[in-house]
Amino acid sequence: MNETRVVDQRLMRQLNLSLVLNALRLTSPLSRAKLAHATGLNKATVSSLVEELIDTGFVSELGPERTGRTGRPEILLELDRRAGGIIGAEIGVDFISVVIANFAAEIIWRHFERTVPATSETRVLNRLLETVRQGIRETQGQYDRILGLALGVPGLVDVFSGTLLFAPNLHWHEVPLQSLLEAEFEFPIYVHNEANLAALGESFFGAARDVRSLLYMSSGVGLGGGIVLDGQLVAGAAGLAGEIGHMTLVLDGPPCNCGNRGCWETLVSQEAVFQRVRAAIESGECSQLEDLTHGDLTRLTIPLVVQAARRGDRVALAALEETAFYLGVGIANLVNALNPEAVVFGGVLSLASDFLMPTIQRIIQERALRWLARPLRLLVATHGFDACVMGGIALVYQHVLSRPFRATRASTQNSRQTLASPQRFRDPSTPAPRHVGAASTGGGETRDEPQATTTSMRGTCQTPHEITALAVVKRDHG
Repeated sequence: MNETRVVDQRLMRQLNLSLVLNALRLTSPLSRAKLAHATGLNKATVSSLVEELIDTGFVSELGPERTGRTGRPEILLELDRRAGGIIGAEIGVDFISVVIANFAAEIIWRHFERTVPATSETRVLNRLLETVRQGIRETQGQYDRILGLALGVPGLVDVFSGTLLFAPNLHWHEVPLQSLLEAEFEFPIYVHNEANLAALGESFFGAARDVRSLLYMSSGVGLGGGIVLDGQLVAGAAGLAGEIGHMTLVLDGPPCNCGNRGCWETLVSQEAVFQRVRAAIESGECSQLEDLTHGDLTRLTIPLVVQAARRGDRVALAALEETAFYLGVGIANLVNALNPEAVVFGGVLSLASDFLMPTIQRIIQERALRWLARPLRLLVATHGFDACVMGGIALVYQHVLSRPFRATRASTQNSRQTLASPQRFRDPSTPAPRHVGAASTGGGETRDEPQATTTSMRGTCQTPHEITALAVVKRDHG
């Protein structure tokens, strides 16, 4: 009985610590009295909790609150930016992206580089490892410890083991990503589908933080989705929910990399847009895209298609219109099935949202049940290419805020020990692996060095709302 009571008391204190941290995340700075009001806890309990959070480095005092009233001023509190670094990472079909945030969720370091789509998983993973190590080296003076790393990948992920089961557009199978990274770093590692992380990132930091029930979809090389309910990802029985791109929309449609035919993503991906453009030009229609690509239609990109559409190019406009039609049909089906409060549209195709959204909205209203369609909010993502990595920040943040006791075990010392003895992922079939981006050293090898950008943001931290490019919208829930 006594042991049960002790466990219950520890659990209750953990929950109360989480309440205080979440209150400071949502509104900061706050005094102890205002924290008590925000959490519903009494002032004595809040004072005790705050002292513990200050001692463990999660909360800091700013100084007295200026109210103009007589009497002893209240001391204002906020989350301590130096409490820990949080790493969000993404492996895409043709890129690697890594950001590091402080405990106030301000981005202090970022790196983005292109990779060659056919690059082996060993090279990509080694490049990811090098990039994370570089980020830790360049930022470790700005926080006390690394609180965790969350990685998003474009495929089916067993979230319980962190294994990438199948990534059709990467052609990867059964890659134990979490185990591989845990062998290299001594802080917590999480692996999720990239669209699920993006959904969480938009829910946690994005413009739809007031949304309870959200469907996020990201269209680019493929089409992924994520469902968030009350701030929590809906994972499904096996943790694989959200593979909306592989719903069959056309029974005998185009072949998909998953092995099926007529998957929704074959009709609404960026390649589907490019195929429509090429088919129109090959049939004799004139298009500015021939000039924009210098006659090489393999160089088509969504920004180029958008550029042509803004100039009134009929081929570009027709390609986007047909793509929007199929997007609308699929979304209408999901609205009927899930009844979300909002649908957030992200990924590279959201760059064309000005042209896609009117048709998508019309098709949803025509094809979804009116009681579900009329109140639906259709939103464009706000975090763009950062949606997934910001979701990684959100996932680690969620774990820390819900279990601050456990988070204190992670330390910068652990990450420094790992940095001192780097390992490399090895491909058993390759006796002497080179990292992604290595220059040719002869022997007929080709150079595949990716274009990379690294930004250290010391003194110029960006909050999530300042990181905009093209993304989705979601809700703030701890």
